[in-house]
This record gives sequence, C-alpha cells and structure tokens, in this order.
Amino acid sequence: MTSLTPRLSLVVLAVLAFSGCSASVGAGDTASATGGTIELAVSETCADGANPQCVLVNGENVVLPSAFERAGVEQATIADGEGQNAVDVTFNEDGAVVFNALTVKAVQAGDSARLIIQIGGEIQAAVVVMEALEGDHVQISISPDDSAQKIVDLIHNG
Repeated sequence: MTSLTPRLSLVVLAVLAFSGCSASVGAGDTASATGGTIELAVSETCADGANPQCVLVNGENVVLPSAFERAGVEQATIADGEGQNAVDVTFNEDGAVVFNALTVKAVQAGDSARLIIQIGGEIQAAVVVMEALEGDHVQISISPDDSAQKIVDLIHNG
C-alpha cells in the first residue's frame, strides 16, 4: 500500500458549506487570492493492499485517480473565525460546472465513492458527498494545526 501524507492535513470537509451566495469575510481574515485552481476527481474506497493504486488519504484508503479535472477558482479567502479554520472558495463559472458535475457523479456512484481534492499537486482530502451540490461557493474546513494561508497560496499558485 502506498501512503500519501499531504503537506496540509485537511479535515475531511466535515462542513462542506456550499451555496450560491458570497461568503462573508471575518475581521480576522488576512489574505485572499484571486484566480487559481483546485483539482478534483471521483474515486472509490479500497481495502489496504487490494490494489497497487490504493493509497491512504487522511485515514481512509482510496484508489488513486488516474486523472483529475481542474476547477477554476475565482477567489480563495481565509475564513478563520470562532473555533474555525477554513478556506472559502468561490469557483469561476467553468470551475463551478466541474465541481457540480463531480458531486453529482460521486452521489450516483454510491456509498464507496469519494470526491478527491488535490491542491498544489498534493491530494488533500477524500470526501463523502451526501448530495449533489449547486452554486459556486464551498468552504473547506482544515485542521486547526494547519495553515489556511498555505491552502490559499496553493490554490492561487495552481
């Protein structure tokens, strides 16, 4: 089994807040980036050692996708508030279409499907998608030990 240790350990998007509304920016927000990309793919969970492409992502084994789709980002902003360490992402029009389509695909694929999120060339998370999401905004919650600024920078440089 291969193990991927992401540079920044994203909490498995426990809060995948997604809406067509703009995100509010708190007083503690220090940075935002305009433009960039997040790479996305839908994959399946796998048993440890069952497949040479089976990798560990944040404590869960998933099949490493052979290809990712690029979702263009209009803006990425730090959204660290009361007990929260997160990045607000607003996709551009094409990026929203990619994200929406992949959430539909993940839901249709069933319980073992995961939305794989790659930022800056590193797989950051494998997320269970409970329902297809619409709109252009998502909030990615990250571990309090990690830096939201690093995620914003990676998105911007993508």
